[in-house]
Amino acid sequence: MSSERKSRWLFKITIVGPDDMLLREVMDAINSNTVAVDGIRIGSRDLEAGSSEVRAVMMSPTKRAMDILFSFSYRGASAVIIVLRRPDPEIETKYRNEIRENIGSGCPTRVFYVGDELNEEKRKELAGLFTSLIEEMIKARETSDK
Repeated sequence: MSSERKSRWLFKITIVGPDDMLLREVMDAINSNTVAVDGIRIGSRDLEAGSSEVRAVMMSPTKRAMDILFSFSYRGASAVIIVLRRPDPEIETKYRNEIRENIGSGCPTRVFYVGDELNEEKRKELAGLFTSLIEEMIKARETSDK
């Protein structure tokens, strides 16, 4: 039995995009249990990354979200995933500007293109993107703690 303690991390990841149904599919692919509260989908996932235990809390605002809850989904976010069906520089820029306004610059951001459907291959790609984002945040926190 190893005496090395695992580090523990809590990250909040905001998931945004123009298609509410697609956002719900992506949230369901990442989390098995999500809840919706006044236009905000919330879920969490526990995982291990290297020698770290991680809880990732995800929030995804829909178009119906009340303004206060919409801003709450951004506040305190450690990272953002922008979900688009296909590459669209105009929409991506809109979301990047929204992220900068609500969180600030320097927030790790990934864009995930779903394509025609969120099939098994795309789910694996999403899982890899999610894991690499978590690993990047852990590395950044460990570096800043030194």
